[in-house]
Amino acid sequence: MWDRLFFGYTIFTGFALSGVIQAYIRSLGSHESTSSGKLGMDGQRSMQIFGVWLAAAFYWIMKRTQRKEKEKASIYGLQHGRLHLQVPTAMWMNMGYWKSPPASKTLSEACRDLLKVVLAEAGLSNDEGQAQRRRFLLDLGFGCGDQTIYLMSKEPIRACDKDWWDERERCATFDHYIGITKDESQARFASERVEEFKHNKGSTISLFCADASKPTSWNEGLKNSIRLARASSDERWVLALDTAYHFSPSRWPIIEHAYSELEANYVGFDLCLSPTATWTQKTMLRLLTALMGAPWANFSTPQEYRSKLEHVGYKSEAITITDISEHVFAPLALFLTEQDSRLKMVGLGIGRFGVAKTMFSWWGRTGVMRGVIVVAKK
Repeated sequence: MWDRLFFGYTIFTGFALSGVIQAYIRSLGSHESTSSGKLGMDGQRSMQIFGVWLAAAFYWIMKRTQRKEKEKASIYGLQHGRLHLQVPTAMWMNMGYWKSPPASKTLSEACRDLLKVVLAEAGLSNDEGQAQRRRFLLDLGFGCGDQTIYLMSKEPIRACDKDWWDERERCATFDHYIGITKDESQARFASERVEEFKHNKGSTISLFCADASKPTSWNEGLKNSIRLARASSDERWVLALDTAYHFSPSRWPIIEHAYSELEANYVGFDLCLSPTATWTQKTMLRLLTALMGAPWANFSTPQEYRSKLEHVGYKSEAITITDISEHVFAPLALFLTEQDSRLKMVGLGIGRFGVAKTMFSWWGRTGVMRGVIVVAKK
């Protein structure tokens, strides 16, 4: 009840404040021309909106301060739970594959499973009973190294890896692995992780900090590593696991490079627009994708995506686009909701991922965005 009264008071204060500001502007206008001194209806409405916004901001700050004071007042709360959090921890980050209920798996397991289902769709299962082929993988966006370790190591490296490790039954052997990421902090973090097992492997592993979307910008070290790996391999793959829709100005320069220069197969998890998306939904998506840092040019329907792959040069019969949306967006939103509740018990939360939770829930509920596995074989 008191919260409602306080909220009503802040709204009243906002309108009062807007009136004071208007009066002040009119007083200034008495010293200027009549046309510049008076506020029209639009101006008054704008001032009212500004006042309400200011009041709402004040209300939010006050509530946040009250909550912090309550937390400080309790010395027997749950905040000490933070002392039991284990570091280092897994650092997987993609949307995950949640075929089983979110409550039954961790984010790391879901991220691993997305990689597994993408590899399976591409036919990259284990090599048992098959003639050994020398494979080269160019990984566009390797994150913090967990993905690299799962692809290239026979066993977990750190204790935290054991929590999400499995038998890798759908993980083919790669003789050459080159990873590219644009994020400097992630590149450093992943490099330290990979160094822990690199000396035990016969395969070559190289990580680079570069813009994966612009092959023409790659330095000579990266280009030379790719040339050597390409020359000593029978089969070449380019992987973009939940990354290609971020590429600027678009994903197509690297896909064209993969086809024409690397003579490689392309595989990844990507986002597509629903063919039935309305104008209003597309407008909202344009705003959301801008906040995501994803160029709108990257969002097309599955059929348009297929047509562009064919235009690059991949044969129609060698292209598959598989929709797995039902196992991605809604379950991920549910996981984020549950994780937020768990973290709040110890005074934490999911922070800025709260906005993503709302977005994924909308995608899952309306089907306006589709999560697809794309495979294009050379």
